[in-house]
Amino acid sequence: MADLIGKTPTVIALGYFDSVHIGHQKVINKALTVAENLSAKTVVFTFNGDLKSALYGSLEGCVYTVNEREYILADLGVNEMLSAPVSKAFLSKGKRAFLNYINKNYDVKAYVCGNDYRFGNKGCGDVKYLKKYAKAHGQNVVIVDTVLSNGKKIATTEIKKLLINGEIEKANQLLGRAYSVTGTVFKDRSVGASLGFPTVNIGVSNEKLSFKKGVYAGHVYVDGKKHTAVINYGARPTFNLATSLIEGHILDYSGDLYGAELTIYFDYFLRDIIKFNSKEDLIERLKQDVDKVREKKND
Repeated sequence: MADLIGKTPTVIALGYFDSVHIGHQKVINKALTVAENLSAKTVVFTFNGDLKSALYGSLEGCVYTVNEREYILADLGVNEMLSAPVSKAFLSKGKRAFLNYINKNYDVKAYVCGNDYRFGNKGCGDVKYLKKYAKAHGQNVVIVDTVLSNGKKIATTEIKKLLINGEIEKANQLLGRAYSVTGTVFKDRSVGASLGFPTVNIGVSNEKLSFKKGVYAGHVYVDGKKHTAVINYGARPTFNLATSLIEGHILDYSGDLYGAELTIYFDYFLRDIIKFNSKEDLIERLKQDVDKVREKKND
């Protein structure tokens, strides 16, 4: 192993943390507490890519990309994220090689994980082996009990189903935060502005889950200030445009955000995307969408 002299004592939170849901957050918060007690930094292990796709050929995508996870983890107070590749070489590592990989560059004092955590090639490593390895290396293992919702373990698979069905409010409850997409604002055709509803436009990473297309109420933060938004995710059939993107009309905001990295949060589903017969019909419906969002905001 690498020489660890001078390296910062570290507590490692182990998992995939693909959706950073409230079960994941329990593990992370415990790691933060253990790290504080040990005067150590907190590092969260995850994978740089779609693990399920690499293992099973699934094409459904991630709830959050690795970059989005990094932002969320930083908000939770995590010092660093360790993202491993989803390559065949890495996923073929045995359980000991997996832990050696983590220990190579960190002075690990403790591991924190769920009671059903598995690691290494085909999940060959478990909590029992982790404790054995840790004991041999003078390290501790802290196990966190499973978080349940309606008697069932909170799982990213369930959150994905909710997002695909447009049940964003239920998904947000399990996520412990509003579902979000982060991207760089780009200049599109400025049609929204011509209709009186200027939008910020961001693309969606190919790694990301394709959740339900539609019109949503949501919010963004600009310069630390929260703004309500009406968001269209999907195609724009009124203008015969099939390419899906996210267009957010930020209420009561008129600044230029082109080129900025922006996170758009989804609060609740408003309606399906409709092809309107005219621009005038579209404008009228957009007015109704904005009024509905304002009304609910002021309730």
